[in-house]
Amino acid sequence: MTQQSQKTQAFADHYVDQLSSWAKITTRPLFGAVALYRQDHVFAMAWHGGIYFKVDDDSRKKYDAAGSHALGYESEGEERALKSYWEVPADVVEDHEQLQRWAERAYRAAVKSAKG
Repeated sequence: MTQQSQKTQAFADHYVDQLSSWAKITTRPLFGAVALYRQDHVFAMAWHGGIYFKVDDDSRKKYDAAGSHALGYESEGEERALKSYWEVPADVVEDHEQLQRWAERAYRAAVKSAKG
């Protein structure tokens, strides 16, 4: 495991701990990020020091209003974005109850997405 992978896993583990009273969460590496799962649904991604939650059309508006952005990465020299995952705003990350509410919304978006 690379040093960056170890840091990302440690960061993901921090959020697993933060959300442990909300739900049982597992993690797995996924394309250089670490995916956070609840009941086999990916609802969050830890990536380069940020935590990104799954969004849908309704919840994306809250992230946009908070000045957030989609998970961005570079592939073959081009900037890309995983538009279904947006960075959790700092004020949400710092508020345990609010973090759990946003995680629940992200989980519901993941379940809804899986149902198609």
